[in-house]
Amino acid sequence: MTLIAFLMLGYEIFSSYFFKAPQSAEESRTQKVEKKEERKEAKVPTLMLGTTREKKGEGKVYSFEFGNFHVEISSVGGRIVKFVDKTFGFDLITEAERKLKVFPLEVYTGDPDLDQEINFGTYEVKREGNRLILTLKDDRIRLKKVLEFKDFLFKVSVESDIEKGLYILVGTHPFERAFYTHEGPVMKINGEVVRIDLDDVTGKHTYEGRIEFAGEESRYFFKGFKGNIRSVVVDGVSYRPEGEEGERKITFTYVEYSEPLTLYMGAKYYSRLREIGLQDLLDWGMLKIFVKPLFIFMYWVFEHTGSWILSIVILTLILRIIFFPLNYKSTTSMMKLQEAAPRLEKIRKKYKDDPVKMQEEIMKLYSEIGFNPMSGCLPILVQIPIFFALYKVLIITVDLKLSGMLWIPSLADKDPFYILPVVMGLTMILQQKITPSPDAKQNLIMYISAVAFTFLLANFPSGLVLYWTVNNVLNIGQNYLIKNVILKKKQ
Repeated sequence: MTLIAFLMLGYEIFSSYFFKAPQSAEESRTQKVEKKEERKEAKVPTLMLGTTREKKGEGKVYSFEFGNFHVEISSVGGRIVKFVDKTFGFDLITEAERKLKVFPLEVYTGDPDLDQEINFGTYEVKREGNRLILTLKDDRIRLKKVLEFKDFLFKVSVESDIEKGLYILVGTHPFERAFYTHEGPVMKINGEVVRIDLDDVTGKHTYEGRIEFAGEESRYFFKGFKGNIRSVVVDGVSYRPEGEEGERKITFTYVEYSEPLTLYMGAKYYSRLREIGLQDLLDWGMLKIFVKPLFIFMYWVFEHTGSWILSIVILTLILRIIFFPLNYKSTTSMMKLQEAAPRLEKIRKKYKDDPVKMQEEIMKLYSEIGFNPMSGCLPILVQIPIFFALYKVLIITVDLKLSGMLWIPSLADKDPFYILPVVMGLTMILQQKITPSPDAKQNLIMYISAVAFTFLLANFPSGLVLYWTVNNVLNIGQNYLIKNVILKKKQ
């Protein structure tokens, strides 16, 4: 079990650094063509940083409550300056956006003078039922943004007499602990979900194609647009966070506007995303073939029981049942080796100066007692993809943030008192005591690794620690059943 856990951690770290979201040849070619058009038409949006933007205030700020969201709109630019998902108390407008004075719903034409009037001009802000109407007070330009709220999203339309193509700013990705998940621009283009690594963006990149959604994501949250989007622009920017040395790379994403779009800002609830066709926002990772079915099953259990704890326990129990034949073979094989431990020790002492002969005699002994050295590894090797997939499921599920257990307020966060990691470590030690290795050194290594792994998992999400604890407990019960019930009946 310890080997599996380390492999899972290593897999996530390795994949997060070396398996970045690839871009197809068609996408790459599209970017190059679009860049030529940008130079020719000069219509690409520009943030106008380093100009008068940073000196502009927010003017009058209007506060509104829509369902489970608190929204604040600035009269300067008619922009969203605060957007709080009240369930989590999480503001999707970031520190970087406030510092740079760059906010969602800014509108760009590619003409810096016109864009300055649109985004720094004064807007009339009024509410009519579930609609917000933001009208630019400028006799030379007619521009109106309408946001209509329904359930948990907004329908956004822009009315204007501007002939140039319009881009609407999404903003940058929400700031939270990534935990080896993607943060930054994400879009579904030509049927493929593309996640762009922050380090891969230098300057502006334009994407064209059949774009179904585009925006900025973090581990648990997303802000962006869904609809028939013609093109998306991703702009890489550096900024210096308050109280930190050095600069941080962030991106700002714009979508081209041609017809009313759906704006979704909030947590990546699967139930919501499924309803509006955004379920592909969930980052299934490289092992999608395993991750997605596991997630759907666990979510089905959660929807029918209302408990993620039960979902984790039931899945772990089912996996134990499925792999019981392999574990039975492994346990019985290890018991044979334990019985032959004295003979094995004699061979090692007798041929300590002849390693080749020692290995030959050991293999003869294995054959005589019916022990297969691979039998202990096979259950682990077969289950590794499943464990990788389950690990991924547990770190992308936002519902876990709202699911607690006894003294633990959230299964998505670490145990504040470190009780569960200690219990997990004790179950690993107990598991080793029940099925010890004939090699004393190997046993010592396993005990040390159990302690080390307890410290390693102390800051992991409690849902992961709960899974490993339950799995250890079930493994202990399974070994007891094999040794004291099944094998005794056969004697």
